[in-house]
Amino acid sequence: MRTIIHLLIIIGFCAASLGAAGLGKPSAADSVSQSMAVTILITGSLLLVICGLVTKSLKKSAGAEDAEADEPADDFATLLAEISGEIRDLDDSRAELSPTELTERINSLLKNQYFDLTSRNEELAALLGFSVYATIWDGVASAERLLLRAWSMATDEHLDEAIQELPRARSHIERACAAMQKVG
Repeated sequence: MRTIIHLLIIIGFCAASLGAAGLGKPSAADSVSQSMAVTILITGSLLLVICGLVTKSLKKSAGAEDAEADEPADDFATLLAEISGEIRDLDDSRAELSPTELTERINSLLKNQYFDLTSRNEELAALLGFSVYATIWDGVASAERLLLRAWSMATDEHLDEAIQELPRARSHIERACAAMQKVG
């Protein structure tokens, strides 16, 4: 259904553009008359408006189903708690970590759970609204940046500096988890 709507939107846009391009041209020099250009413009514009209303209606009905299930918010909360647990474990065991082990664990976290979360950021924003999303995502993004800094320092054999980033990453991800809990 969405593919058909997207196709109709493209057709409507092209028709409206073609009709608008035909306006103001002398009728004798142009193969499309002024009245035909106006008809094409109005048809394309109406098609765009109708497709917009249908899309809005479909989003509302899909949003109502999502609100009833409330599963996506739980999925995000679970994934965020998983990430927080991994960062907590990293921070708690930082004294025993070698540079290689630290980089491997951070790499695994970023490639797996963090990737799963960050690849769905638009879904989370649509689910919660932008201002709530922003309070959560601030902690998520800050923690990710700090983990990447720690990884980079550890690969450069600056383990002491890398380890100093872990408690900071932990506090940022815990802030994100607290903001997510307020949603539920």
